[in-house]
Amino acid sequence: MKKILIGVFLLILLSDNCYAIVKPTSKFYVNDYANVLTDEVESYIYNNSVKLYNETSSQIVVVTVKNLEGKDLESYATELFRNFGIGDKEKNNGLLLLLALDERKSRIEVGYGLEGILTDGKTGRIQDEYMIPYYKENNFSEGMLNGYKALFEIVANEYGYTGKVTKATKVSEEIEIPNSIATLIGCKLILTLVLIAIGFKNRKIRFIIFCILEIATIILGYLTFKIDPALAITFAFLGTIFNLAVNVDNQSSFSSGGRHYSSGHSYHSSGSSHHGGGGSSGGGGSSRSF
Repeated sequence: MKKILIGVFLLILLSDNCYAIVKPTSKFYVNDYANVLTDEVESYIYNNSVKLYNETSSQIVVVTVKNLEGKDLESYATELFRNFGIGDKEKNNGLLLLLALDERKSRIEVGYGLEGILTDGKTGRIQDEYMIPYYKENNFSEGMLNGYKALFEIVANEYGYTGKVTKATKVSEEIEIPNSIATLIGCKLILTLVLIAIGFKNRKIRFIIFCILEIATIILGYLTFKIDPALAITFAFLGTIFNLAVNVDNQSSFSSGGRHYSSGHSYHSSGSSHHGGGGSSGGGGSSRSF
């Protein structure tokens, strides 16, 4: 019986070690377990995170690991966030920057209290434009520092931080956005010409198809070409106005039996509020591979 208990204990111990989550270092804000950050970068992150916390109660924590110990990136980040207790207990305004070296993956985990200013899309773009280009060149220290600065500035502005804020350097090629927009407009124009060539005679059906095309514009622009959602929606809105002009005759929006009908659209935006559990878990975030 004693041998069985010892065996069970060893099994549990080995199981825990296989999926061990790193613990906070004495610095808490900087946990370079992958040993990729320079001393200067570590000092910069630590000193600024301490100042930010003392004045705003928000915490920005950096963690680098050699590998994820068999876990997926999102689960690992969530468990780290919870175990570290990142952020104020009431405001849940913590922020985690995680780098997994062997898997070549990056994630920004955001506490519920900061989701309003750091949406999944925004944290994704910060990684794409400030961090990933460095990571691809194996310059992990500079990439982490640049991403940290970008996030620090956003949080500092949100809380009215009075200390020094150093701007990050955008390293994505400036030509990417114009090319993406041009490609998106070109695809949309081709699809529009195809629909016109097909020649739908029923205005209602044709208008519905064009509306579907506008929705596709938003999705295509954001997911494929990484265009800012507001910009993609603007393109879609302008396209809808154009489609109305093309598909509606001079007398009425739609006519049937001598009767005329006009329709208007009202758009409503809805907000949501999240309440965290004392920094115990992240509310959202985004992941990237490089």
